[in-house]
Amino acid sequence: MAMKTLQVDGEWVRRLVGLTEGTWDQAEIERAFLEYGWAEADEAGAVVVEWGAGPCAPHFFGEAAGDVVGWRLELGDPPVDGGPESSFIQLPCALFWPPFGAEPDDVDDEEDDLDEEFSADWVRFPDAPRAEFHAEYDRLGALLRAELGEPSKVIPADMGDRQEVWHHNGLQIVLHRSDDINTYSHYDVINLRIGPAAAW
Repeated sequence: MAMKTLQVDGEWVRRLVGLTEGTWDQAEIERAFLEYGWAEADEAGAVVVEWGAGPCAPHFFGEAAGDVVGWRLELGDPPVDGGPESSFIQLPCALFWPPFGAEPDDVDDEEDDLDEEFSADWVRFPDAPRAEFHAEYDRLGALLRAELGEPSKVIPADMGDRQEVWHHNGLQIVLHRSDDINTYSHYDVINLRIGPAAAW
C-alpha cells in the first residue's frame, strides 16, 4: 500500500475558493491563474491555458517537465457567467494504491509500478494504510470548513467514493474521493473541484 499527496494547504484552498468569488469568467480566472503562477503568458501577453481537455490532457504547471506528472489542473469547457454545465476546474490532491477493492495479493506485484511517472512535487508515503488516505480527505475537508463552514451536502462513503459539496456564489466546491480515471483506476484519488452548481 502507498499514498502520495500534493502539499495542498490553506493557501491553496483559499485561492481555489477565491475563484468562485467573482464572475465565472474565462478572462478573470485566467488572470488569477497568472497571478498564482498556475499559468504563463505568451509573447503577446495572452494567458496559455487549454480549456476543455479535462483529465485526459490536464493543464500542467510548476517545476515538473516532460512526461513526469507534477502539479496539474483538470479543466472543463471555458468558464462563462453562470455556466456552461461542462465548465469546471479540478485539482487532484492525493493518490492511493492499490485502489479500493484491490488488495496487494490481487495486483501483479507489491509495488506501485506507476510511481516513477510522478515528480518530486508528490510526497510519498510508501507504507501508508488506507486509513491515512481517509485522514487526508478529512484534513482537506477541515481546510474547506475553515473557509466556508459546514458543507451544503455530504454524500456518505459508498464503496470507495465519498463527496462533500459547498455552494457559494452560485457555484459549487466539491471534495470528492473516487477512482482515478487518469490512470485507468490504478489509483484512488482525492479531487477538489469547482464549477457551476449543475456541473456535477
